[in-house]
Amino acid sequence: MPNDAPVSDPVLPPALDVVTIGRSSVDLYGEQAGGRLEDMSSFAKYVGGCPTNIAIGTAKLGLHSGLITAVGDEHMGRFVKEEVERWGVDTGRLKTDPARLTSLVILGIRDEHSFPLIFFRENCADSALDEGDIDEAYIAGAKAVVVTGTHFSRPNLDRASRKAATVARAKGRKVILDIDYRPVLWGLTGHGLGEERFVESGNVSAHLQTILPLC
Repeated sequence: MPNDAPVSDPVLPPALDVVTIGRSSVDLYGEQAGGRLEDMSSFAKYVGGCPTNIAIGTAKLGLHSGLITAVGDEHMGRFVKEEVERWGVDTGRLKTDPARLTSLVILGIRDEHSFPLIFFRENCADSALDEGDIDEAYIAGAKAVVVTGTHFSRPNLDRASRKAATVARAKGRKVILDIDYRPVLWGLTGHGLGEERFVESGNVSAHLQTILPLC
C-alpha cells in the first residue's frame, strides 16, 4: 500500500563549523614602530575587524568558517574579500555594498602599552547590515555562531545580530558573544581615543547583558 504521508526533509549535518558576524576593515599599520601616527611615513595593509579575524583564524586552524559582513564595491572591498577567500573562509554571505565604502582603520605601535588607533567607519558598508542580511538557512548550517559586541551598538546591527543568535539557538547551535568592546564605537570617547579599551558604561553593560540569554 502506498504511503501518502508527507516525507519530511532529512536533518542535514552542519556545513560550517562557525559563522562570524560583524566588522570587516582594512587595517593600515604604521611601519615606524615607536613613533606617533602623526610621524608615520609608510603603512602595511592587513585585513581587520574582530569577526573577520576570527573567521580567518579558525580557518587557519582547519575549521570550516563563514563570514557575514559587508564591504564596499571598490579596491579595498575587493582586497578584504580576496584575502578572506585566500584563507578558505566561505564568503557566500559577504555582501558588496555599492553605496558605501569599506571600513578603514589606521594604527600604530608606540610601545607595549600604547597602540594609537583611528576608526574610519562613518556610514561604512558593514555598519549598514540589517536583519535582511541574515540568512536563516546559512545560520542553521553552522555548528556555532559568533556575534560581536560592537554590532549591537546601532539599532539595525542589533536587530541583525539578535536574529542570528535567535535562529542559531532555536536550531540547537552554539551562540558565542565576543564582547569586542570599543568605547569609541559606542560614542563614549572622541575619535582621537580609538585605542581606549575601557570606558565604564552602565548602559552598554545592561544592553549586552540582554544578549546573554541567547548564548
